[in-house]
Amino acid sequence: MIKVMRFLFLILIGTLTFSCVNHSSEFIPLSVIAKHTNGLEYVGMNSCIECHPQIVASHLQTSHYNTSKPFRFELIEEAFIPNNNLLSFGNGDLIKFTQKERAAFQEGYLNQSENPVFKKSMDLIIGSGNKIGRSFLNWEDTSLFQLQGSHFSPLNQWINSPGYTSALSPMRPIFPRCLECHTTYARPENPSSATQNNRYVKNQIIYGIDCQRCHGEVVKHVNYQRKNRLDTVGKYITRYANFSQDQRISMCALCHSGTGQESSIKSFSFQAGDELTEFISTNYKTPSSNKLDVHANQVGLLMASMCFQKSKKMDCMTCHDPHKTERGMEVKFNNICISCHQGIKHNQNTTLKTPNLSDCISCHMPLENSKTMKLELEKENLQPVKVRSHLIGINPNLTSE
Repeated sequence: MIKVMRFLFLILIGTLTFSCVNHSSEFIPLSVIAKHTNGLEYVGMNSCIECHPQIVASHLQTSHYNTSKPFRFELIEEAFIPNNNLLSFGNGDLIKFTQKERAAFQEGYLNQSENPVFKKSMDLIIGSGNKIGRSFLNWEDTSLFQLQGSHFSPLNQWINSPGYTSALSPMRPIFPRCLECHTTYARPENPSSATQNNRYVKNQIIYGIDCQRCHGEVVKHVNYQRKNRLDTVGKYITRYANFSQDQRISMCALCHSGTGQESSIKSFSFQAGDELTEFISTNYKTPSSNKLDVHANQVGLLMASMCFQKSKKMDCMTCHDPHKTERGMEVKFNNICISCHQGIKHNQNTTLKTPNLSDCISCHMPLENSKTMKLELEKENLQPVKVRSHLIGINPNLTSE
């Protein structure tokens, strides 16, 4: 009886093995959709869906993934409403936002002139639109520029793009450092050029932040897992569990520590696992928090916090899951605070401005005005954007004796 059972077991194992091999061979070979100048091949997220459907589906909804994409009219259709398609400046200049056959344009007029001095198509969208809004880029042959008109989602209003003067201005070129934070990869037209410019290979841009932006080379990983479906331990893939604290922080600091100063190494050279300071001269490790802006350097503010300085393991992913949309999830973040600060009692002589003792972030990570990110919602009137401070601490302005 035992021999029969062993025989049947061997047949079952053989059948499963044969079945897995056959199943793997039915997969369509990976298609390379872009290739980094360092040789890294990008294959898109379809290959990730095979084994990680829930993670991919969740990530597709995040601001990271939706931070850039080719223009689609349905994404901003609500902005094109009657009597709302003008951006006027104090000197009489204006921009008209027009659309035709699902394409959209920005037309510039000097001092209320009847004829436009330019008409530029809105070819790419920058920004998810979830919090602030979206900006728009224009292709001039292979050169990429930012258009002056942006859309402010909360008020469904056209505004002057941050950084532009309050008058009709030349378009700003988009250099690789901009796209390094808004795309997974954008291949320059001339990779060997000694100076960086705004010319790119159009079909070699991976829009949004997809899996490979953080997990690097995946071709060998995907091919192995397809052939070894029963091996549930991922092989040949970047694993953050193996990173040091500095390596984990560096990955987020690339885009959440300000622009910094480029080193001699070109944009997109930094890869997961590298130390950021080897690629960009940045002050995100500066302990003096009064020079760090809440918009430009969340990582620097976190590192200046006592919570971080007293922890050997804390990093951005202690609180954030980059695969999920977390906007409005204050309860989750408060619970994370409480998990490390159980039994904390507030000073009985202090009256908290928030009565909810479980609302940690309102007092210890308040919304603050950005010094660098300001929007012109009215003519020649800049209003700072409020951003959640990542300097975790006791804020005397939010308590009263």
